[in-house]
Amino acid sequence: MENKLKSNLSISLLALRIGIFIVFLFWGLDKIVLTEHAIKVFSGFYGLNISPGVMISLGIAQILFLIAFVLGLWRNKTYLAILVLHLVSTLSAFGKYLDPFNNLLFFAAWPMLAACLALYLLRDYDTYTVKLSK
Repeated sequence: MENKLKSNLSISLLALRIGIFIVFLFWGLDKIVLTEHAIKVFSGFYGLNISPGVMISLGIAQILFLIAFVLGLWRNKTYLAILVLHLVSTLSAFGKYLDPFNNLLFFAAWPMLAACLALYLLRDYDTYTVKLSK
């Protein structure tokens, strides 16, 4: 692959990874900082009733996972997990897409889903990552 294309692709994938990280980071922080809001979201969209302690634990686990993701660690697993998590999140809001003009912000999930898919499919070309020695 041409060096300029390789460099541009790596920079683009890094930008996707950082952008996706920012969205997921605030979802994780929501679980910790605005726990009651996160509980309502889980109840409303997933039909799950989660205690505040469990929600905060989920938020902490999410942020720890996101650190590995943004560093580009274990790309096969972390990038796939992000893709699946966002797919579930996007599909759980299906009813919102049936009333589009009252729920326009929900449509932002689709380009992000495309970004998650692109990052996963191109993960082997995402070279601006942290390398752990074996």
